[in-house]
Amino acid sequence: MNTFDEVFAQFEPMIFHMIKKLNIRQDHEVFIQEGMLSLWHAWEKFDPAQGEFAPYAYQCIRGGMLTYMRSDNRRKERESVHSEEFWDMREDAAPDPAFPYETLQICARLLTPTQQKWFWLTFEKDLSVAQIAEQEGVSVSAVKKWKKGAVTKLKAFLPNHLE
Repeated sequence: MNTFDEVFAQFEPMIFHMIKKLNIRQDHEVFIQEGMLSLWHAWEKFDPAQGEFAPYAYQCIRGGMLTYMRSDNRRKERESVHSEEFWDMREDAAPDPAFPYETLQICARLLTPTQQKWFWLTFEKDLSVAQIAEQEGVSVSAVKKWKKGAVTKLKAFLPNHLE
């Protein structure tokens, strides 16, 4: 059989084809290397008595890339923090005194009565927009408008007065 350099030159397009076929959108260099490594293993282990090399190489390259994808996905899954776990941990943490109560009162005075409802129910009771809408008997859209107006006013006020 040929040298590995010759085999690689012949089957390199197959590696790129497999990347495209498996719909790999990132880490192309890693998958090219994985394909090259799989091709090398196929070249070393190939027995001409078993058949042709091309279908064997194709299956080895595909299998190598899929194995890498599975192990990489498992690693990423282990390393990622699930959002529910994060918020459970966050609830156990001490309250975050980002703004003293006096500062919140100053901010609330800038707002209309409906915007103040959104403000206090959000910051004191930690209610969502949907929960506020249900509690106040209005649409979610209305509460979103309260929020948008309040946020606009507060963004204009805060940078100038909390230095």
